[in-house]
Amino acid sequence: MLKVRVIPVLLVQDGLLKKRIRFKETRTIANPLTVARVFEARCSDELIILDIGRTVDEDEIDRNLIRGIAEELYMPFAYGGGITSVPQMTEIIKNGAEKVVINTAAVENPLLITAGAEKFGSQCIIVSIDAFEKEDGFYEVYTQSGIKQTGMDPVAWAKEAERLGAGEILINAIQHEGTRRGYDLKLIRSVSDAVRIPVIAAGGVGKVEDFIAGVKEGHAAAVSAGSIFFYTAITPDMVKEAMKNAGIPVRQQGPG
Repeated sequence: MLKVRVIPVLLVQDGLLKKRIRFKETRTIANPLTVARVFEARCSDELIILDIGRTVDEDEIDRNLIRGIAEELYMPFAYGGGITSVPQMTEIIKNGAEKVVINTAAVENPLLITAGAEKFGSQCIIVSIDAFEKEDGFYEVYTQSGIKQTGMDPVAWAKEAERLGAGEILINAIQHEGTRRGYDLKLIRSVSDAVRIPVIAAGGVGKVEDFIAGVKEGHAAAVSAGSIFFYTAITPDMVKEAMKNAGIPVRQQGPG
């Protein structure tokens, strides 16, 4: 079994770190660069930065933020938010990000996945999927930061994204995000079992045991979270220690 990665997720808007609950309520937390430094010191394996200002307000790519994190930190990071073209991907990677995250544009223009993979390699392309559980128990993919219904099944979409060249899938349950009531294990497992590429679990972690469940029950290759690291004393290195004690292989030290 490959070593499982622990990945903090930072939501940013207007250069500030945000906290979101079920994709609706948004609060300002801190300076993202300061928080990123702390996460690196606490043995995070990677970082995911999602600029919700790009998605919601169509702001410009925050080159200063990308460059600042690349210059300050050793750990690899991915950047996403409103990316619609290969030239934008090029700019993001040129400024220091190792990977890009695409969501809405991947649904609206699936060949963007292929174009990005051909230009940078599949390992650089993360397709993010936001899924909403309906009353009948089935899930639907939403885009535009959880606003727009697509009619798409997240498992089918994950398989298609893999076929088109995605290197990883970031799967997030809309009803769980920011609630700290645990991952949606049914959703994560259904996607993880359907594809061969790594799946990153996201949305709803409230305790260390949730990370362990994400791997053992959700079959995720990596676990990510935001709120638990911002509002509790739990840190990435504590998570990795608990996962190691649970028999899950992890990297013992962060990059650098």
